Amino acid sequence: MKINRTQWIAIGASSVLLIGIYLFADTKKIITDKPAGPSATRDEQKSSAPEFDWDSYLKKVKANITNTDTLNLLTGWEQAQNEPNLKAMIDFYHTRGESVSEAYYTLRLAKLKKDAPLTLRAGDLFEATAGISNDDALHQFLADQAVESFKYAMTLDSTTANRLKLATAYMDQGTAPMQGVGILLDVISKDSNNADALLLLGKFGIVSRQYDKAIVRLEKVVSLRPQNYDALFLLAEAYRAKGDKDKAIQLLEKCAKMVDKPELKKEIEQYIKNIKAKS
Repeated sequence: MKINRTQWIAIGASSVLLIGIYLFADTKKIITDKPAGPSATRDEQKSSAPEFDWDSYLKKVKANITNTDTLNLLTGWEQAQNEPNLKAMIDFYHTRGESVSEAYYTLRLAKLKKDAPLTLRAGDLFEATAGISNDDALHQFLADQAVESFKYAMTLDSTTANRLKLATAYMDQGTAPMQGVGILLDVISKDSNNADALLLLGKFGIVSRQYDKAIVRLEKVVSLRPQNYDALFLLAEAYRAKGDKDKAIQLLEKCAKMVDKPELKKEIEQYIKNIKAKS
């Protein structure tokens, strides 16, 4: 999905675009020259972003529907958003591949039913759709809705897995990453071997240029999950960014041996050559 804009991970070279697509497809974040932190408020960060108008968006979607009977049905379902009508709209938009509207009404139905799994489904849809959106306003709307979904899910079922989903959503949203970091730090304070939380913190460490922290966390992930090539690649990136190219190459070569996608293996091998050429 989706390395078409600024990323969660600073890969470091255009030749590794495909690597990013395979390994970091579900993560996006604005990269700046300064470490991420709480210095800018959410409102300050969002003030320059274009605003998304849901009603206008829905009008554009419906403008592409030429069948009068279908439009009349949609109008009736929208006017009385009870459970059957919401389900009908979700099914309709799912069939048409209109994932933004599907996610929107899935969250409405989830809140109506107070249904945790359905809320998670909505959050996953928002995140996935945000990942492929090239429109800044739409992307921000979807990222915000993903956060809202997972926050609501937490009120219904506050499992560690759901906390990790919320943390990831905060980081993908890009306007309040430290809230996500706080959740992750709390998770590992209670379970120091939670590899999923450590991996996310490792990613954030690279984004915020805190390479030493990233290395410590990613080394632990690799010790817990030796076959996790996401962690290996990230660890290599942390070492490369810190200036230890030999260690980065060693890890990338190990990563290349693990992957089972020929195209991805080729990209990693090319990336290794690029690093060596700059040594």
